[in-house]
Amino acid sequence: MSEPGGSGRGPGRPARLTRELVLDAAEELLDREGAGAVTIRAVAEALGVSPMALYRHVGDKDDLLLALVDRLAQRLPRPTLPDDPRERLLVLWVLLYEALAEHSWLPEVLARRRLMAPSVLWAVEAIHAAFRAAGLELQDAVLAYRLCWQFTLGALLVRAGLAAPSVQEQLRGAPDPERFPTLAAAAAGWRAAHGRDTYRADIAALVDRLLE
Repeated sequence: MSEPGGSGRGPGRPARLTRELVLDAAEELLDREGAGAVTIRAVAEALGVSPMALYRHVGDKDDLLLALVDRLAQRLPRPTLPDDPRERLLVLWVLLYEALAEHSWLPEVLARRRLMAPSVLWAVEAIHAAFRAAGLELQDAVLAYRLCWQFTLGALLVRAGLAAPSVQEQLRGAPDPERFPTLAAAAAGWRAAHGRDTYRADIAALVDRLLE
């Protein structure tokens, strides 16, 4: 196989392979088929090149995924943040949630590979600083961030359909009221909540408890 840009270039093959073209192809594959479908070989096939050609631009799959996560993080808007620490926290968490929700594969990648994109550190810094400004000690701010992040990631996984089924789904209908009276009474509430995105209200309630 000739080098990218050579005379042996096949139909659809890029004239010159670049890191951006590799990331574009990987992102398109992820959006179309999910995280499990993305390998160095699959991205190479999408570009019409050999896997070895990709290794000149990305080290391995983890390097590829981290580069993609970082590129998405670079697209995050930087809004004017409120002076009030609580309101600042809500703006930042909703910003992260909505940005991550745009790509259904992203929460799975973050949950399984524990990647941290350098380009999102400004938001992580701002969240820690807001917790501190609200009166939390540094270690408490770390724990509060960790709790909110785990909640946010869980909400994203549920939204993407990747988390465990709800109690109601596992029980396949209303539970036996004699054996499980509380669950049976809650069945209507489970049905009403199914499919609703309540993240904004939920993160507000969580932040309020953490700041008490």
